[in-house]
Amino acid sequence: MASSNPPLHDIVVADLSTTRAELAGRLLAELGALVIKVEPPGGAHARQLPPFVDGTTESLYWASVAAGKKSVVADITTEAGRAAIAPLLARADIVIESSDPGEMAALGLDYETLAARNPGVVYVSVTPFGQSGPDAQSPATDLTLEAAGGLIGLQGDIDRPPVPIGFPQASFHSGAQAAADALIALRARGETGRGQYLDVSMQAAMVWTLMSATGYPRVTGGDPPGTGENRKTPIQVIPGFTIPAIWPCANGYITCVLLGGRTGSTPLQTILTLAAAEGKADDDLMVRDWSAWVVDFMGGGIPLDDVRRAFETAGRFFQGHTQNELLAIGVEASLLLAPVYTVKDLVEDPQLEARDYWRKVNGRLVPGLPARLSATPMNEPAPAPALGEHQHLLATFASAAETRPVRTARSRRPFEGLKVADFAWIGVGPIVGKALADHGATVIHVESPSRPDILRTAAPFKDNIPGLDRAQFMANFNSSKLGLNLNLATEAGREVAAKLIAWSDVVMESFTAGTFERMGFGYEALKAKHPHIIKFGTCLRGQTGPQRTYGGYGDRARRSPGSTASRVGPIVPLLRRGGLHRLHRATVRGGGADRGPSSSRPDRRRPGDRPCAGGGEHSLHRTRRAGLHGERARGRPVRPRIAVREPARRVRDEGRGTVHRHRL
Repeated sequence: MASSNPPLHDIVVADLSTTRAELAGRLLAELGALVIKVEPPGGAHARQLPPFVDGTTESLYWASVAAGKKSVVADITTEAGRAAIAPLLARADIVIESSDPGEMAALGLDYETLAARNPGVVYVSVTPFGQSGPDAQSPATDLTLEAAGGLIGLQGDIDRPPVPIGFPQASFHSGAQAAADALIALRARGETGRGQYLDVSMQAAMVWTLMSATGYPRVTGGDPPGTGENRKTPIQVIPGFTIPAIWPCANGYITCVLLGGRTGSTPLQTILTLAAAEGKADDDLMVRDWSAWVVDFMGGGIPLDDVRRAFETAGRFFQGHTQNELLAIGVEASLLLAPVYTVKDLVEDPQLEARDYWRKVNGRLVPGLPARLSATPMNEPAPAPALGEHQHLLATFASAAETRPVRTARSRRPFEGLKVADFAWIGVGPIVGKALADHGATVIHVESPSRPDILRTAAPFKDNIPGLDRAQFMANFNSSKLGLNLNLATEAGREVAAKLIAWSDVVMESFTAGTFERMGFGYEALKAKHPHIIKFGTCLRGQTGPQRTYGGYGDRARRSPGSTASRVGPIVPLLRRGGLHRLHRATVRGGGADRGPSSSRPDRRRPGDRPCAGGGEHSLHRTRRAGLHGERARGRPVRPRIAVREPARRVRDEGRGTVHRHRL
C-alpha cells in the first residue's frame, strides 16, 4: 500500500540560488522537500526571464523552475536580512547557493560558518567552473558554459557552424547535478549525522552530456566524426551516399535511420515491404533481400542506384502517413522510428494522455511527474509562489531550531553495503548503476554472451581496434561494477538471476515493458518474496499505455520531447546523384549519442525482448556478413547475422555465470 509521504517529506531546503541552480530546488520539492526560496526584495531574477504569458509580465520560466517552492523575502546583503533567515539556515538540511566564489563567505553565509551551528547541513555551491582553478573567477553565461563543457561543438549539422539548443542547458544540468549530489550527501549524513560541502561545477556537469564523445581524444587521438576538426567531413556509411535521419511525413517530420542492428533490425526491408503493399515500391526492388543491405552493398551485391531508389521509396511511404500512424507502425514492427514532435504534438500525444501525464495548475496545462514511485509517490505539480507568499514560515523556524546529534562512525562511502543487480544496458540504466557503484555500492552488471550490452559495439574503441572489451563508451558507463555473463533465455540462467535478486537490495532493468515480468521478475512477484526490494525500470515510453512496448534509445528519446522541433529550420533538400534528396539535418545533436551508424551485433531476440534505455548508436561499418537465419514471420523480413571481428573473451553461455571486472 502506498505511503502518503513522498521520499523527502521531512527535509527542509533553504534555496539561495540564482538562475544557475534554480532547478535543484524544483526537483527536491517534487521529491517532497519543503523548499524555502529566499528572494531579494525585488524578487528572484528568474521571475524576469522569458517566455512570458501573452500580454503580461508573468514568466513561464519562473513558473517552471519555482514550481512547488515557498517564497520568503530577505535581503541577505544586509545584517537584518541575514538575521531574518538565520533560524531557517540553522534548521535546514540542505542549503543551495550559486553565487560567485567568495561572495557567500563575505556575507558570513559560507559552509564553515553555517556548519558551526548546524553540523548536519548539506551545503551545495553551484558555480560556473567550481570554487578553485584558473577559471574559478572567470565570467560566464549559460551559453559559454555549454561551449566550455564541449556540448555546442557537437551540435548542429556538420556543414555549418555549431548551434545551441536554445534553452539554458548548463543551468538545468548543473541544477539536476546539484540535487542528485545533495541526495547522496543526505545518505552519507544518515551514517554520521554530519553534512558536507558540495562544490558543483557547471562546466563539469556539462561534460556528462557528451556521452561517448569524451573518449575519442584519448583512445583515437582526435574528435568524434563530424565534430571539431572533422566537422565538415560527411559521416557516410556508404561512400558517396548520406543516409537521412529525419524524414518529412504527412503532418511534420519523423526520425528513422534505415540501418540494421540488434534493435530495430532490418528497418529498410520492413519499410519497403509496407510500401510495396501500398503500391509505392518498384517490383525489381522487392526481389532483393534488404535485411542486410549495407553488407550486401559493400560486397558488390546491390548497386548504389538501387540503394538510392530504395530510400526514395521509403521517403514516399513516410510522406503518405502521419506521425502517429508511423509511430504505430514502428511499435508493431519493432522499428526505431520516432516522431519529431512540436510542443503542441506533445500535448496531443496518445501515450502521454493514456498515462494521465499532463496536469492543470492554476488553469494552465503543465508537465506531470518524471517518475512514478509506488510506495512513496512524488509531489504532484504545484504552482510557483508569489513573491513573499510564505513569509510567515520564517517565524516557525525561529521557534523550532534544533541541534542534530553527531555520531562517531567509520569513514565509508555513501552507498557502501548497498547491493544492486543491474540488468539494465545501453545508457540510462547503466549510468544510474554507475553512480551507485562509484559511491560504494556493489553493482553486478548482467549480460549474456549471446546478447552483450550494445555499448560494447559502440565507438570509440581502444587503439581504434573494435572489440567487445575495447569500447570506451561501455567502460565509461559501467565503471566500478562487477560483470556477470548470464543467459536469461535458459531456465538455469533465470535460476541464477533469481538468486542474484534475492541477494540484492536494488534491481535495475531497461527492457521493453513486460519483458522482465514474463521472466517472472515483475515488481509484484519480487515484492512477495522480498518485501525490502527496490525495483527500478527505465523504458522509453513508460511501463503503461498503448505504446509501452515501443523500443528505442538515444536519437528516438530526444526527438519526441520537442527540443528538436524547436530548433529545426527550413528542411533543405540537396539533390544527390541518382535523384535521392538528402534531408538537411537542421537539428540539435545531443552530446554524441547518435554519432555512428548502427549496430555490429546480431539481433537474436524475440519480439519484445529488446532494450529501451537511453544510449548511443553503434558501428556497422566494422562488421562482416555471416549469413542469414530465421524465417519470415507475420510478414516480417529475415534478420541478418553479423559478427564482430574480435570475438568476446570469457564468454560462457551457461546458466551459471562468470564474474569479471569491466576494464578498458
